[in-house]
Amino acid sequence: MSRFALSFARLIGFVRRSSPIEIEDSEAVGISNIISNLITMFPRSILMALPSELFTSFINCLTLLSCSFGRSAALEEVLDKDDMVYMEAYDKLLESWLTLIQDEEHFPRGCFVQPAIQVFNSYIQCHLAAPDGTRNLSVNGISSHDEEEINEIQEDDRELFSDQLLLEDRVNRLHGQLQRTQQHLMAASDLGSVDRKVLDDLYEDIHWLILVSGYLLADDPQGETPLIPSEVMEFSIKHSTEVDINTTLQILGSPGEKASSIPGFNRTDSVIRLLSAVLRTSEVESRATRASLTELLSPQMGKDIVWFLRRWAKTYLLVDEKLYEQISIPLSTAFGADTEGAQWIVGYLLEKVINNLSVWSSETELANDTVELLVTLVEKRERANIVVQCESWWSLAKQFASRSPPLHQLSSSVQRSLMKALVLGGFANMDSDTKQQYWAEERHQTLTRPLLHPSIQVLHPLQQRFLNLINQENFAQISQEEAVKREIVATLEALCGIAEATQMDNTINLIIEVFVEVAHKQICYLGETKSMKLYEACLTLLQVYSKNNQSRKRSDASAEEDQYQDLLLIMELLTNLLSKEFIDFSDTDEVFRNQDPGMPASSRTVSAADVVLYGVNIVLPLMSQDLLKFPSLCNQYYKLITFICEIFPEKIPQLPEDLFKSLMFSLELGMTSYPVGLGGVKKLQGSKFNVKAVGMQQSVCSLMRMSSEISQLCLEALSPLAEQCAKNQEKDSPLFIATRHFLKLVFDMLVLQKHNTEMTVAAGEALYTLVCLHQAEYSELVEALLSSQRDAVIYQRLADAFNKLTASSTPPAMDRKQKVAFLKSLEEFVANVGGLLCVK
Repeated sequence: MSRFALSFARLIGFVRRSSPIEIEDSEAVGISNIISNLITMFPRSILMALPSELFTSFINCLTLLSCSFGRSAALEEVLDKDDMVYMEAYDKLLESWLTLIQDEEHFPRGCFVQPAIQVFNSYIQCHLAAPDGTRNLSVNGISSHDEEEINEIQEDDRELFSDQLLLEDRVNRLHGQLQRTQQHLMAASDLGSVDRKVLDDLYEDIHWLILVSGYLLADDPQGETPLIPSEVMEFSIKHSTEVDINTTLQILGSPGEKASSIPGFNRTDSVIRLLSAVLRTSEVESRATRASLTELLSPQMGKDIVWFLRRWAKTYLLVDEKLYEQISIPLSTAFGADTEGAQWIVGYLLEKVINNLSVWSSETELANDTVELLVTLVEKRERANIVVQCESWWSLAKQFASRSPPLHQLSSSVQRSLMKALVLGGFANMDSDTKQQYWAEERHQTLTRPLLHPSIQVLHPLQQRFLNLINQENFAQISQEEAVKREIVATLEALCGIAEATQMDNTINLIIEVFVEVAHKQICYLGETKSMKLYEACLTLLQVYSKNNQSRKRSDASAEEDQYQDLLLIMELLTNLLSKEFIDFSDTDEVFRNQDPGMPASSRTVSAADVVLYGVNIVLPLMSQDLLKFPSLCNQYYKLITFICEIFPEKIPQLPEDLFKSLMFSLELGMTSYPVGLGGVKKLQGSKFNVKAVGMQQSVCSLMRMSSEISQLCLEALSPLAEQCAKNQEKDSPLFIATRHFLKLVFDMLVLQKHNTEMTVAAGEALYTLVCLHQAEYSELVEALLSSQRDAVIYQRLADAFNKLTASSTPPAMDRKQKVAFLKSLEEFVANVGGLLCVK
């Protein structure tokens, strides 16, 4: 290790002295992988055993390479290269830094402080324009993109560089660069010049500073409770004795003033000062819109601001002190529950939302980010309680309910999120009269005192507009008009928003039931275009349901019963959609009016089977072992699977691997759990189809008793699958291998296990098709069974019975006449030897 570190340090030192390029791109990834392996694979004790001078040299080399690769990665951005080798190498080095810093206690105190600051400063400089940075400087005659090229970039920087920003800011937090970031941001937020090139550089600077600030101050919890990062909290606590609380609150509450003009500006909390810098940037933007200077603004900057505010609000707004061992006094005073600071900033953010929706309604991404900020403000009841006290909230609700401009011009997806926010806000604490007027309940007629907002009704106008539309006598004639279709789409999007917001299971159940009825009554009459729209709506419903129910914890029996009802309806919905493939009363001229006559029918549209299989893939993870104890849900699920296998066996080999294994495991579970009880558990423990993606784990078998109907359904599904394999003749396909596995299962069921005689026909048909497909394997099973017999009498009876079962002079084939003869022989076989070998 010492020799390697020494040679490595000498190599980097030589390259640094001899070449201005430092490291070739072909070498960058390899060198970064070497460093990563050194840091991650060797125990910390090995690194600490290095001589201190050599260890310091190694860290200096790592710092040098990180800065160098960071600059080269930034240049790759400018060149818009396809192969970003320096970017890959830079990411690997940042991961190495994070590994070192997370184990900081094993190393000499403070040994990473200056290197981390140097790496962070280099990252900032690469993304800032001169004079603070190097972004817009020519490098080897190459300068940054012009405006048109920048606009062609499709992927958002906050997604594209999310891992890199996360790693940088983890390093940044640990070594206190809050003040530097805040200083850069406050300096950048002055829109004093109207020169377009200067503004473009300024907006790009603000873009990167806000991204860095957002990742610095807060994490993305991904379903967990958002918490202030411990490093940020410790930093604020450490410097709290130097902070003047009143001045800090003044800095926070005066976004329209220059922070440096407030006396005592430097004696304020750095975390709050960083937020106030973003608020000042936001205020500049808002004032520019009020002064009709919108054309000078950048929608990207607007997106960055609301993204930052949303990320910040999730973590800091109404901070819950019970979640922390110690809390920063400035943070709790400014953002804690029942504080004037929290009330002020909620009002400010709400005004920001309303201003953005008024000005940027045509900018879909910015409007969507803005509404997501509004959702964040109301998704927690404590925050919603403050929001609904703001008069602007009620004005927004009234404007949306009446579809007044410009809100009615928002895209359908944004309107969905806005309806979700309005519904979530309705769950805030209100007196009964206010809540009644908000939801427009019928009881508002009996109120005994004047309403504060007599015209506010969130749901009633939606219902009324929809009813007025569809109840028109000429609705069938006008239904294809663009205005009518827009109104219907807006209504459906609003319903989806309500479904996303509400946690009332009976409401969800009713929404699913509407789709079930539409599919049941209308699908057979719909042409191709309308059918596809229904498919898309159903898939959206399933995606929303899955997203909002996978992580939900259901602690009581009634909640579990509700989800059982939901899933039962979803299975019925998928079955109804599948019926389109064989019951179709639509006008064929309408179906193919706009199609190329020479195009094959199979390529004209996505089939209902494709949609249903996708839906099954969405729903499967929700089917827990407890829910599968409901017999009707099991029956509906297996009916659907059998339905798909019988009508569209050609679709099964094309399924994604996880879904294919899930379906195969479902069939195996249905066949083995009923006939043999706990014996089936032992068989399933070795199942090749038992994958984590399936909600039905091994323990399900001991918790549920499947009916003979389900076992019969599974057997009926095997025959068309085996016939499909015989047509394809692909002996290395997963389906061919799976049918070989099922041959043994069906063989054991008929010969070795007790089973319901009603299943003999289904099991016999399945066995015959599987024997036709795997004749050699069938012979091996028979030979193995006979060789295991020690009783000569039983051996002879079995041998005679098997000889009669396959007495035909020709090999078994997929022929109806041969199948009928085999089934007749099978009845005699079961009668003769059925009781000899059955497992007790």
